[in-house]
Amino acid sequence: MRIPANSCANWPVRWQKTDMCGRYFLAEEQNERLLKLLAGMDGNPLAGMVQLGEVFPTQMAPVIVNENGKAKVRPMKWGFPFGSGGKVVINSRSEKSDYTPMFQKAVRERRCLIPVSGYYEWRRTASGAKTKDKFSIVSKGGQEKGMMYLAGVWGEFQGGFANGGFDAFAVLTRDADEQIRPYHNRMPVVIDSENLKKLWLFAPPEMPYQELRRQFEFPELYVDAVEPKPAPRQLDMMDDGFADLQPQE
Repeated sequence: MRIPANSCANWPVRWQKTDMCGRYFLAEEQNERLLKLLAGMDGNPLAGMVQLGEVFPTQMAPVIVNENGKAKVRPMKWGFPFGSGGKVVINSRSEKSDYTPMFQKAVRERRCLIPVSGYYEWRRTASGAKTKDKFSIVSKGGQEKGMMYLAGVWGEFQGGFANGGFDAFAVLTRDADEQIRPYHNRMPVVIDSENLKKLWLFAPPEMPYQELRRQFEFPELYVDAVEPKPAPRQLDMMDDGFADLQPQE
């Protein structure tokens, strides 16, 4: 059953102070846009490791980056490494990304878009405990176009993939609006506007980050109480599917 997110405003709104839940999904069924986006990784040796269906932290996922003024899709791990023991940081609080040491360089020079079909949250009890009631959250633009986009940043670690290391990304988050507060106190930065997608990717490093942040929007969101369970599979790569993100000549 799909319902507008703000129709659940009478649910409990107390929770533990954590960032957005660490799951999103890439639903491949009848999703030509996703297949075309993933085709941009054709020839990349990591393309076969990209996770479809439910995506967890540390897994490989497609990310759109600015590569010499063009939008290119790359496979990257979800989460910036932190400390020892395989710990990762999967989110960056957008309110302070520009002065958080881990993200301040990336938010100026390595911004990215994370294509998703939607993301997951769980209903919370009055004490903040997470229940088993799981919901997918999709923007209106994502529902109409078959894909929604999250603002993110990326980095190169241990020299980056090109030098034997790896590339990784993190999702920017913000305070939840009234649509999402019944589920969580934080939400990812969702970008539905085509102009804002291009601005986020291609704005020059000297453009003040806070000016970019002021452009963030609160798109209309929908909640689906039916848990999608798309099964991962090996992809056949197709043609470039993100020409609409390229800057105009």
